[in-house]
Amino acid sequence: DRRTLPGQRRYLGRGAASQTVEWNQQDGRFFWPSCGKFVFRGTRTHLQNSYFIVSVLTGKPPAFLADNATVQRLEKHAPAQPHRVLGRCLLNLTSVLDMSVFQGKVKRFTADHDRYIVGDINGNVKCILRSKGMKEPELDFRTNRPEQLKTATTVSHLNRYERYLVVRIKKCEALPVADFDTSSSDPYLRCTWDNMVMLSPVVKQSLRPVFNQSFYFPVRVVFPEMRMGSKAEKKHQDTILKYELTSKGFVQIQVWDDDVTSADCLGGCQVTLGDILNVRATQKRTLLGPLKTEKKDEEEEENELEEKQERHNQWYEEPRSVRVYDGSKTALGQSALANKDAALIHFEAYFYPDWAETLRFEDEVHEADTESVWAKKEEEWTVRNRQKAEDYALPFPDSIGAKRPKEESMMQTADSLRRFPCIGLHPLTRVETPLMAFVSPIIVPEEWSFPAKMLEWVHCLSFEITQRQARTGLIPTDGWKDPEYVLARRKGAPQDHSVLLCSLLLGCKEDAYVVKGTVYSKDPVATIDKADQLIEHTWVMTRHKGWVTFWEPCSRQIYHLPNRYDPKKARRRKAEPTLGKEDDKEEDEEEEEQDEDTNLEKQQWEGEAEDSRVHLEDMESLPTVGRMPKPKMRSDKGKKKDEEPGRERLKRELIEQREGLLIAPKRKMLQEDTLVTWLPYDSIEVVFNDKNAWANRQNHHPACIAYDFDDTDAESPPWEPFLSDDDEKSLHFQPICPNVSVQPELRPSIIDELQADLRTEMMQNLQLYRGKKGMDTMFDHNEELMHQLRLFLEIHELWRQIDPDSPSASRVLEGYREIPNDYPREQMTDQQKFFNFVGRILNLRVWNRHGSPFFDSGYKDYAKEQDRLWKSLERLCHDFQKKEDSFPIKRGKKFSGLPVHFCTSDQESIRQYLMEINEYKQIIDTDEEDVFYTIECRILGRLGGILSVWLYVGIQEPQRETDFDEEL
Repeated sequence: DRRTLPGQRRYLGRGAASQTVEWNQQDGRFFWPSCGKFVFRGTRTHLQNSYFIVSVLTGKPPAFLADNATVQRLEKHAPAQPHRVLGRCLLNLTSVLDMSVFQGKVKRFTADHDRYIVGDINGNVKCILRSKGMKEPELDFRTNRPEQLKTATTVSHLNRYERYLVVRIKKCEALPVADFDTSSSDPYLRCTWDNMVMLSPVVKQSLRPVFNQSFYFPVRVVFPEMRMGSKAEKKHQDTILKYELTSKGFVQIQVWDDDVTSADCLGGCQVTLGDILNVRATQKRTLLGPLKTEKKDEEEEENELEEKQERHNQWYEEPRSVRVYDGSKTALGQSALANKDAALIHFEAYFYPDWAETLRFEDEVHEADTESVWAKKEEEWTVRNRQKAEDYALPFPDSIGAKRPKEESMMQTADSLRRFPCIGLHPLTRVETPLMAFVSPIIVPEEWSFPAKMLEWVHCLSFEITQRQARTGLIPTDGWKDPEYVLARRKGAPQDHSVLLCSLLLGCKEDAYVVKGTVYSKDPVATIDKADQLIEHTWVMTRHKGWVTFWEPCSRQIYHLPNRYDPKKARRRKAEPTLGKEDDKEEDEEEEEQDEDTNLEKQQWEGEAEDSRVHLEDMESLPTVGRMPKPKMRSDKGKKKDEEPGRERLKRELIEQREGLLIAPKRKMLQEDTLVTWLPYDSIEVVFNDKNAWANRQNHHPACIAYDFDDTDAESPPWEPFLSDDDEKSLHFQPICPNVSVQPELRPSIIDELQADLRTEMMQNLQLYRGKKGMDTMFDHNEELMHQLRLFLEIHELWRQIDPDSPSASRVLEGYREIPNDYPREQMTDQQKFFNFVGRILNLRVWNRHGSPFFDSGYKDYAKEQDRLWKSLERLCHDFQKKEDSFPIKRGKKFSGLPVHFCTSDQESIRQYLMEINEYKQIIDTDEEDVFYTIECRILGRLGGILSVWLYVGIQEPQRETDFDEEL
């Protein structure tokens, strides 16, 4: 409860508190609902410079024994008494005021590299702010908090007994133009290291900004014996210390254009710790930067020497010899904006104080070698895919699976190809990187981890596709982006949405994969009507208890496929001991020595539902009981058999034979308990997660195959892995962003301002449009009408988070179907009105005929959340329908309108989208003069600064005699 002063040299300061939770006897994933409450007294800056230490122990000691300080000192020397420490995790509180999600690696004090990282720990830390002397939390007054501006020399709050990584950024040159109206940009810096993100102030309207900004990242090691300057730090320099620094990742420097709704990346670069520590020469530096040198006269120098002897410098002003990485004129990559010049950045990076001179990093694999390794791996992958395509074309020559796996010219489109991508270009270094490196688990708060809400959140990201991808239908090699880049930009292509959604699902401990396939779609750049063309598309897949679920972020739909894989086989693969691999090899050798004909027969009839087939021409050889078949029938069949040409008979036999091939559709997928009636996808080629990628060697259609990725026992596995077991040990890759930080929601004050600006802009746009036609524009924005429209938009927003496969949805749909079409609304009950509203206005549709696995015993919280949403929806619908009969419009008018949802708040984009909607054009192109318009806007915040935008455009027209019903 007491304040821990900055600069205290204790591992646990005077004010630090320690608590122990109860013993958890679960297997596998451990969960503790609460770890206690802690009171912190200090400033915001002090809070952001603090951290948590989480120790994971095994055993069941009493609480008084576990919290005893003497026992804690003894356990370091005798870990078996009274309990054993499995590992420790350090969680920085840098972003505790913005985000409540924390994640980190549990590390063990051992020199064994394979045993250093024990596991992952993640959870939520809720921070409630109170001013000193106040007993109630602070309220949100929708105003900015008055605070002192941070500058590059603000170092007085730092701890003198900690080591810091200093990144000093001077300026940038030749940045691309992000705002074409002003022909400039509003750049700011975003520096990331060790799961800490720091931002610089925004420089307005400049392509050559001068920042002079310093970022100070504390270098913290979770083990107390490894504190700065200790003997253990020197002793374990080549083992534990290197493991710890490697786990912190690279230093990423990015330049972004400031925008409230979306941001554009102006460029970025990255620096490894090896680049800093491998510098040979040393220079004098303070924590504030280089020493100031000024030329002065001899008399002034003599006077200053006497003054310097009397003056005592602060600890951060003491010059030290450090290794400085000079990043002057470093090229900035990753920007998608056009730029005629090469964007450059000037910076330097060093540790203060520096490490021992002997601490250096030796790159295990050079960058050029790594590039050649993955390029060679891609060539081998392409050769295998080409051979599989030729084998596919023999029995199915006209199918999607028979298309070539690699383009031979730049003019080819996706309509003539079936590619199996495995490599993408790194956004910063532009070298070949496996697709698995783009995926990284992201931890989010629990309320955002529900399936329907998470899919709705990702769907609110703006969609943007390059002209090249729209023209060819192919995903370019440089078209893959990491989730942190997508979240920072708040827009991306469909493959970016899929990578982000897969990362979020992996953070929720789901068995998630990114899927690359093809779909038939209209050509967006075609000027004439033509048939649908085949284009490459991505979505997300999860596996759960035999179910395979497809997540479509573009249309916000979920498709469930039952009995598509064997969960026992997947668990057996994960739990398979290494000692059993030798026995498996011996068994495989014995199987290879068996008769080839037997193996061919087993492979030929694999997946068949029937044991044998009997055709009409084979009836003669079967024994008969009772009445013999008619001779006429027998003679006709025999004649037909004799007259059948050899070519036709061979064709028929080949058709019958190909039904038993691996690439043929599986018959068991066409049975009643597994049949899927609707899927928008036409083929599936590759799936990948953060560990590996697999190529589909079965039928091309996703509804007719199994998804047993662990089925590697067969000679021809249904899913061929990109990395074999030996490759996983020899070929190492690091995620592009191992720790992705999700920004909080936008402040309510910013959302209110955006909402008012958008509503005003739409009103002015409507006035100008009708003014060009010589017509006046009148608006009706009375409070009762606006209240009804806000309620109507709230219902639509709530509807986006409801799962149509829930039991409540089935109950509502059955109730709606029981209502006759001509049943008067006045005679309906409140329950029937609700069913009618959901079925007619909200257009409830269910396409998963087998239900959803999200409502079994493993998702109890999700089922409760959906029940709560349905109750809220029913309450809002009843409130809206109370005033529907007496709708607040002008006398003699009828009201109609159009609600539209947008995934962007950009006003120019919204105008373009609205002009493509026929209903909207009919509203604004009416020739009536005596009409009143109503425009309502509603914007809701999402994590990461993402916005959900609703716009309602209504019109009140004169009521005619032929109008009997009012439509909304």
